[in-house]
Amino acid sequence: MHPVLESLWHVVETDPLPEAYTSSYWKEFGSQIVVARRGESLDLRGAQIGAVYVRNPALRTLEWVGRASHRRFTRSLPHYPRVWRAVKRLAGDLSFGLTYDVWKPGVILSILLQHWEQQRLAPRTFAVIGDGYGFLSALIYRYLPGVRIYCVDLPKTLMFQATTHQRAHPQASLSLLSAQTADRSADVTLVIPQEVERVGEAIDCAINIASMQEMNAFTIAAYFTFLRRRSRTQSRFYCVNRLEKRLPGGEVARFHDYPWQADDQLFLDAACPFYHHFVSAKTLPQGPRVAGLRVPFVNHFDGVHWHRLARLSPR
Repeated sequence: MHPVLESLWHVVETDPLPEAYTSSYWKEFGSQIVVARRGESLDLRGAQIGAVYVRNPALRTLEWVGRASHRRFTRSLPHYPRVWRAVKRLAGDLSFGLTYDVWKPGVILSILLQHWEQQRLAPRTFAVIGDGYGFLSALIYRYLPGVRIYCVDLPKTLMFQATTHQRAHPQASLSLLSAQTADRSADVTLVIPQEVERVGEAIDCAINIASMQEMNAFTIAAYFTFLRRRSRTQSRFYCVNRLEKRLPGGEVARFHDYPWQADDQLFLDAACPFYHHFVSAKTLPQGPRVAGLRVPFVNHFDGVHWHRLARLSPR
């Protein structure tokens, strides 16, 4: 096993879901994430962190229909065709299907590339907070050679991200940030929430996609504080989350209650055009109806998702 995975495994064994940073959502669903060791190999089975594996070739048609249903928006993104080719190559290398959760990172990167081009920005340091299987951060690393990536997440989920990066980029240096093991020059650095302030350099671009809506208020505030302290003129934070989500413990995460400030500079601020629906072999209860009948395979997300691209004002 890679030495960094070995170190992270010891963290998972000791404190897989740190109390202060674990919301009632993850206290309920975190046990569904399987992180087990079989000698020198790992058994990783994700739950509630996205769907990337598709074993049935017949589902490729559904995946294509899902992408086609968003084509009106993706046609407005000049970088999307090239990014989509990179998505397909990376998915193939990782044996991932072209699911919504694999397609979505390509759209996100296309949006950001357009903004960087318009603003004449060239980000080199990234913090991807709550990246599930790690496909978004792996895509950024592959598409933008020479960047440094900080993957920030709970220890159990970081095991998936570490494995994805190791498989996708075996030549890249990988480290786990701690007082003892941090490699300041690493290409990809894994960061558990309680160590995030150890990141010493400015963050050019931070990204959070649909996971702050599952965090407690303490964790959200800690991440905003961290990002403000690492913000400079060219820094950006891209955030896509539900406008409102009630967690199992009764607390409510509201997008506009996150610790935004009046002097944050906003570049995008609207309902997210690609977080409206997805196509799946399983029709969920929130699927749309026509004349009282449920439309097969088409599922709407619960509630409106909002996306905001901002420059956070330094504290």
